Amino acid sequence: MLTDAKLKSLYSSPPAERIELNDGTISGLLLRVGPRGRPTWTLRYTVKGRGGVTERGKKLAGRKFYRITLGEYPAISLLKARAQAATMLADADNGINPIERLESAATVRRGTIAELSESFLEHHCRGRLQSAGKAEWIMRDYVNPRFGDYAPKQVTRRDVIALLDDLKKRATPTATMDTRKWLSVFFNWALEREHVDFNPVSGVRSPVKSKPRERVLSLDEARAAWKAAQTEPYPSGSLICLLMLTGARLREIGNAQVGWLDRANACLDIPGEAYKTGDPTIIPLIPEAMEIVERIPKPPRGPYLITSNGGKRPVWTATPAALARIREGAEARLGRKIDRWTIHDLRRTAATHMARLGVDEIVVERVLGHRIGGVKGVYNRYRYIEEKRAALQLWASELLAEPSAAKTRGTRKARADAHPQPELVSAEQA
Repeated sequence: MLTDAKLKSLYSSPPAERIELNDGTISGLLLRVGPRGRPTWTLRYTVKGRGGVTERGKKLAGRKFYRITLGEYPAISLLKARAQAATMLADADNGINPIERLESAATVRRGTIAELSESFLEHHCRGRLQSAGKAEWIMRDYVNPRFGDYAPKQVTRRDVIALLDDLKKRATPTATMDTRKWLSVFFNWALEREHVDFNPVSGVRSPVKSKPRERVLSLDEARAAWKAAQTEPYPSGSLICLLMLTGARLREIGNAQVGWLDRANACLDIPGEAYKTGDPTIIPLIPEAMEIVERIPKPPRGPYLITSNGGKRPVWTATPAALARIREGAEARLGRKIDRWTIHDLRRTAATHMARLGVDEIVVERVLGHRIGGVKGVYNRYRYIEEKRAALQLWASELLAEPSAAKTRGTRKARADAHPQPELVSAEQA
C-alpha cells in the first residue's frame, strides 16, 4: 500500500529504472516513476457495458481497459489522487467513460489562452529551449491567471499594458520584464499559426527596466571569497570554487555531466544542445580545477557531476545558507564588511581581472563563451582553447596567491600565452 512516507522517499530519491506501483487501496490507481523523478498518477479502469480488446490484442469478456493520467506528485497528493480515482471509477461503473467526461468539459476551454499556451509550451518550449522552465512559470503564474479564459483574439494592447502595470506593483522587475518577453514570444508563435491577427505585445514597452549589475569583487575580496569557499562542504563549496576558476555560467558547471569530463585533455566538452549559444563548447580545466573535480565523489546512479543525490539531479546553485557562510567567511578574513555579491558576479569578476592582467579581449570573450559577432564570428572558427587555458591560469595565479607573492605571479610568459598570436587568429576550423 502506498503511503505519504513512501511517496516522499520516491520523490527525493527516484529509482534507477522506471517502476509502476499499485496504490493498494483504490483498484487501478497506479504511480509511475522513473530515474528523472516526476512521479505520475494514472488510473487503469474498465467501463461497464464497453467491450473490446487490450492494446496487445487480447480479447476481453465484454471489457476494455482504459488508462488516464491524473497528474504528478506532489501537486496531486495521495489523498487527492485517491479521491479523483474513486470519482472516476464511480462514473465507469455507471457506464460513463471518465475520459469522455473530461473531453466534454474541456470543450468549454477549447480555443482559450490557457489551452493554446499549453500547446505553445509543449511544441515550442519543452525539450527545445533551455529557458522552457521559465516560460512555463511565467505562463502559469502571471499570464494564465489573467488571460487564461480569454480567446486569443480577445487580448488587446490595453490588456497587456494593464497586466504589466499590475506586475510592476506586485512582482519583481525581472518577473515583469520576463512576462512581457514571453507573452510576446507566445503571441508571435500564435500569429504564425493564424490563431491571432496581430501581436498585442508589439509596441508595448516594459514599465520597468533592469539595471545591469556592475559588481566586481576586488582582488582581496575575491581571494577572501575563494578561501571561504574552500572551507564550505561539498557540493556548494566545490561549485563556487569551480565557477571562480573557470569564469563559466552557473548552469554550465552546475548542470555538468560526467560524460562531458575529458580527463585526458583536462576540460569539459559541452554539447551544443546544453550550451546557452547552442554551439559545442570546451571549458579548459586548469590543474587547480582538475584537483577539485577529482575530489568530487563519483555519482553512483545518475549522470550529473556535481550532485547531492547520487547524480540523479544536478546542483542548480549553491544553497543560500552556503553562500551566506562564504560571504561571512570572506568578511572575517578581511576584517571588514563587503558589499553583497552574487554567484554571477564571480563570472564578471574573473573577466574583469583577466582584462586587467592584459588578456586579449577576444580571449576573454571566448572564456566567457560569448558568440563573436560580425565578420569575425562568421569566418574565424578557431576555438582558442589553449589561449583560454592560459588566461584562466593567469587569473588563478592571482586569485590563489598570497598578497606578498602576487606581484611575482603574472610572469611575462603567462601573459604572452593568454594572447592569441597573429598566425592563430585565422579561419582555422574548430
